Amino acid sequence: MCFSRMKKLILASAILVFILITVLSLMPPKSELRIPTNDKVGHLIAYAVFSLNICLLFPQLNKKLVLLLLAVIGYGILLEFLQGFVGRSTSLYDFLANTSGVSIGFGLYLLIRKWFQNVLLKLQ
Repeated sequence: MCFSRMKKLILASAILVFILITVLSLMPPKSELRIPTNDKVGHLIAYAVFSLNICLLFPQLNKKLVLLLLAVIGYGILLEFLQGFVGRSTSLYDFLANTSGVSIGFGLYLLIRKWFQNVLLKLQ
């Protein structure tokens, strides 16, 4: 797999997770889609995967990456606020799960960062 193909797959994953987070967060509560899971665990996993994708797309540990991760947290806050307009309640616990997910995704990235950078070097 070449470098640009890997980046495209990571970007596609990030976009897919972004869309899923948005749709599932803003879906009215009486929708037909029922997902049998713990709501907070779902928030945590979704935001961990999303933030890990962001870290893989922007692998340099710098101010830009920090701002992007803060933007992901801000997006989670925005979605919690917007849920009030679709008949769902906003939740501090959802916000905490979202933020914890971002932190976990970043932590996972820190654990695999060296390995990922070596993979990218080999693909170039």
